[in-house]
This record gives sequence, structure tokens and C-alpha cells, in this order.
Amino acid sequence: MKLKYMFLAAASVLALGSCVRDAISPLTGKYPAPEVCEMTKVLSQPSEKVGNVRMFTLELATEGVTGSEGNWQGTGSVLCVKFIGDKYFLHDAAYTAAPAGTAKKGNYIVGQDGSAMYTVTNGQAKSIGLDYGSITVVSDNGDYTISGTLWLADESIAQVKANVALTYEADPEPVMLTKVLQAQSNLNNGTNTVTMQLATDGVSMTYDPATWQNVYGGTGNYLAVDIYSEDGYLHPGTYKPGATGGTVNAGEYGIGWDPGDLWGVGMVFTNWGTCWWTVTDGTTSAEKILEGDILVEKNGSTYTITYNHNGLFFRYNGKIEAIDPDGGQAVAYTELKTLISASANQGLVTLNLATDGVSAEYDPATYSWIYSGTGNYLAADIYSADGKLHEGTYQACTEGGKVGEGQFGIGYDTEMWGMQFFNWGTCWWTVTDGATSAEKILDGTLKVTSEGDNYTITIESSAINARYTGPVTFAQ
Repeated sequence: MKLKYMFLAAASVLALGSCVRDAISPLTGKYPAPEVCEMTKVLSQPSEKVGNVRMFTLELATEGVTGSEGNWQGTGSVLCVKFIGDKYFLHDAAYTAAPAGTAKKGNYIVGQDGSAMYTVTNGQAKSIGLDYGSITVVSDNGDYTISGTLWLADESIAQVKANVALTYEADPEPVMLTKVLQAQSNLNNGTNTVTMQLATDGVSMTYDPATWQNVYGGTGNYLAVDIYSEDGYLHPGTYKPGATGGTVNAGEYGIGWDPGDLWGVGMVFTNWGTCWWTVTDGTTSAEKILEGDILVEKNGSTYTITYNHNGLFFRYNGKIEAIDPDGGQAVAYTELKTLISASANQGLVTLNLATDGVSAEYDPATYSWIYSGTGNYLAADIYSADGKLHEGTYQACTEGGKVGEGQFGIGYDTEMWGMQFFNWGTCWWTVTDGATSAEKILDGTLKVTSEGDNYTITIESSAINARYTGPVTFAQ
């Protein structure tokens, strides 16, 4: 049995006079009393991406050694360690040994072509691979303290310490999140947020009804995030971190937090809210996200979600149908170019908006508009208590001719003064060389926004998706 297992507890109090010592004195059967080996120089510090993680190869040396990457001169000791992390810089951790095939964030690589200690004499190097032990990395604005007691492959030991400066440039490439594990609105729970879990390739999730928990498989990362939403959909914007865990206000995302024992039954909950999760063969660990902005962009049906702060850089690009107000479909709008008329009457604003190729003139003799040309126009009735057009999202009313607050009037037929009238309310009209026909709009939403003197009026329904952008001037 290797001695590293027998003497692990005692290793932390050792101090070695040279960088490598036999594990046990052959005469006494006891550890010698060496001094700590001080590594004072950084010979090289390359890094490279390996899948969704990064390998940092750090080459440290004692005084008297120059050169790098195996081409050394002088006499002394060189420690070459291959650390694994998921940031663009070497992050603080107590790194433990693992072979290349299973190494993950928080490991250093041992085994073939792994980390090693070198004894250099007049430029000639003798290598001994690292086998076991913890290497602690602590940083402060680029000043690193690296220390550890290490067992080598020949069962000798080395205790090393280095105080060095390391410089890393920000990673220009994000970790790409490629799949949606979960996306839902929390409005039914009384919370104005949407929740998403977006993962890298290689991570899967299933729900275990026996434990009421999600079970993760594979290896990679996923983002769990709560973003404010008033209507249960994910909207573009720059979302700031909330000030308090568990509270998410307009324009914010919920920071990572530990709820603790919520119900006083001995169940302690941790890592709720927005966290960056690492999955390794189904085992999960989390890093709370407490700072930095989350940018949400949308082009058609494609969302782009980006976070880049404090060494963590990730991006998702794709559909999220469950919380997309367009249902994940790229909406094609018929563009309305001309305001035919805008008027207010009995709690309604009535708009007539036309495509190119359609014009109209008002005939006072018949109290009606006479259309000419070929194309389409939208006739819409929108609720207004004061006769003004207000911003908002209006839903279709349930009964023709009865339009309440927050609604637009559906298309309907009616009878007045013993006369039948057709296609009142909101209808989609077709004009062909001046002849008109209509399709009633009976469902959907009508959205009004404004910027300065210009309005954007959008209707989405099973009958038509149409949009007008421009001024709205009411008849005097």
C-alpha cells in the first residue's frame, strides 16, 4: 500500500528543506524535518480551452532556473501544474488530483502528460509526476499565493509555496448554452418572474416525482435564472441584479441565495435564484450570481441571453417557446402605412389603418368612408374612458358591442332602427379596385406603444397579424 495514504494526516505539518524528499527516513522510519520550498519565479503560464473548461498550465521555479517548457538552464526545482477551471483566469480553490480523463473544475491533472516536479541540475532535468495532495490557490487582484503538500509518483513528498503575480486577459469566447432544460412563468404562484434553466451540451434533466426534485445527468454547466416579468413572458432588456435574495423587481433578475429552513421542518434549501451550476457525472455544485448584468435580446423567435462578469462569460442563442409572447414563432406582420382616420366616440377610440395602395375619402351624405385602390385596412375599436389612445395591451372582448377596460371590440353584426349593419367593431378589410369585404377579428391581442409623436399599434390574431407605426391625429 502506498505511503501517501498512511501519512496524509501528518503531511500538513511538514516543512521540507529541499523541494523533494523521501517519504520516510530509511534509518528511523520517521519523516525528516525539511523546509518549505519557495517557488519565486513564473516561467510560463499558458492556458487553453478544453470543451467547456480551461486548462491552466503553470510553470513555477526556484531561483537559479531560467527558460521554460522543458528548455531550462541553471540549477534548482521546477513545478509544472495543469489546473482545470471554468473562468478565463486561475480561480481560487483547493485543487485536488485527477487523471486527464476525469479531470473537472477544481482538479489538477496527474498521470501521463500530467503535472510534475522537476529537479534541474546544470540544465539537465529529472521529472517525477505528481500523484496526490491538495494545492491551494488564493488570489488578490492578480497576486497569487500557491501552496501545497504533494505526494509524487515515486512516493516522495514535496511541500511548495509561491507568491507570484499572474496576468490573464479576458476570455473573448463565451460558454455556449445550447439547450432549454426548463422555462416557465411563475405568475400562477403569485410571483412576477420567469424561470429558466439553460444548459451546455452533455447535460440532461429529468423530474423525480418521488423526491419532487429535478435530477441532472451528464457533464457540463447550466444556468438557473429568475427574471422579472409582469405578464409571464421573457422580454428584451438589460436586467440588473436584485438587491435582496428572493425579491425581484422590475428590470431585475433574482440573485442567488440560500432560503434555509423555509418551513421549520429541518429541510435546508440552498442555491435558489440565479446560479451557475456545474454537473459532473450527475453530481451538481453551484456558484451564486450576485453581480453583473444579464442582457436579453430577441430577433424574431430567437433569444440571445448574455452574461459576462468577473470571469464568467456565457451565452444562449435560440428559441424559448414556453415564455415567448410569440410562442416561439417568428411573427410576420402586414405593414399598415396610412392612417385613414382616428376618432373617439362613447368610450372607444376607432382607428382605420391601411396598407399601401389603399386610400379613402369621407362622404358626409352617407356618413361613411369611400375606399379606392387595392390592398387592406384594419378597422379597430379600442377602449378609452377619456377619448385618448393609451399605451397598453388590449385583449379581445367576449361580446360584440360591449368593450370594457383593457379590451378591444371584436367584429360583430348588429341591428338598429330596423336596419341590419354588418362588420362593425374590429375587422380586417380587403379592398379590390374600391370594392370591400371584411373578416371579423374575434380573438388575439392589440398592443399600443408610443415614442414621442409616433405610435406603434400591433394586432395579433388568428385572422391577421398587422402593424402600424406613425402618428395618430384625431379628427376635430
